[in-house]
Amino acid sequence: MPLLNIAWAAHKGCGTETGEEALAFMQKFLDLGSFAMTGEAPDIILFMSGGSERMAISLAQPGHPVLLLAIRGNNAYAAATEVMAWMKENNRIALLSDAQDAFESGLADRWRQTVSAWKNLEGQKAALIGSVSEWLVASEVPAEMLRKVMGVHLLEIPWAKLQDYREMEADDSLISRFHGYKTEELEDAARVLTLLRREVEKLEFSAIAVECFSLVQLRRVTACLALAQLNTEGMVAACEGDLASMAGMMLIRELCGIVPWMANTTRLNGQRLWLSHCTAAFNLVNNVSLASHYETDCSLAVKGMVTAAEVTLFRLSAHLDKAIIISGKVTGHPDHPDACRTQVELEISPSASDILKNRPLGNHLLMVPGNRTELLHLVCSYKRITVS
Repeated sequence: MPLLNIAWAAHKGCGTETGEEALAFMQKFLDLGSFAMTGEAPDIILFMSGGSERMAISLAQPGHPVLLLAIRGNNAYAAATEVMAWMKENNRIALLSDAQDAFESGLADRWRQTVSAWKNLEGQKAALIGSVSEWLVASEVPAEMLRKVMGVHLLEIPWAKLQDYREMEADDSLISRFHGYKTEELEDAARVLTLLRREVEKLEFSAIAVECFSLVQLRRVTACLALAQLNTEGMVAACEGDLASMAGMMLIRELCGIVPWMANTTRLNGQRLWLSHCTAAFNLVNNVSLASHYETDCSLAVKGMVTAAEVTLFRLSAHLDKAIIISGKVTGHPDHPDACRTQVELEISPSASDILKNRPLGNHLLMVPGNRTELLHLVCSYKRITVS
């Protein structure tokens, strides 16, 4: 995890002992190896006294969000408030809090996770294998936007440039997962996994978005199991060439340490939402069985039951400037024959239902276990991503 850069600010007449006091204060809440006291591009500015305003604004870097924390007493909070006003007037991104409150409430930890997520994404490489599926009219993220907002470099790889999966050895991780289930369909799925894994490792991708249907139409084999296995291992693998979902999956992976499930918005009725898809990661479901792929009724897909009781749904827009964040409770595990194989029923709020009905950002939603709404709101505000 990247180090948090922390600077301190105090009045002009302070001595060297102030820096020592700032370090001692931070050590009460953070491990010494998790942060660095520095004046270079601070992620946190710790106010030690009043009269520190000019020093603080000289430390804050344009385009670099900062958490303003104030110790109790010494007019520190008054100074931090003045600087917060200056930040807003000058179009800077900043948060303000009493320092002790920030650590006790979890705000400081959420800030650390947010900073780490965005820093970790910088310089990562992703691939679009094939093209964005033609029906995803609201999910094609321009490569330049992906680089500008997330620091991620996108490479497009046509299927024609890849080796034929039939020439590959079957990936043992998938075969051993379904030990005793010996079919040609599973062998083919494992060969597709080998193909994708080799491409990932060869070019050091940290995420892929795979346009799957051309493979199904040409060879009658799906990438569902291959993508599910990669996602289970922590490698982001979006299907249908959905770049907006891939971007959101990368962000959640860095933020929460788990790859979310990319799912179809299958039905919405009041506060009841049904999601479904054939590529659920194996660590998000139990009672897994191998069904045929829904749309083509061929090859294999993942059919399982979501294990979480409470979930958070997330979605980025195609220009990565808007997001949807929704909490939900699992209320059922349907088995409709006219939907993708892994299915879940959720209860969401009336306002969330209104957003999905009237202001959706696309079909696919990303589901991650637990209530991550506060954390996701913070991670979006860090980049001025507007949340519905």
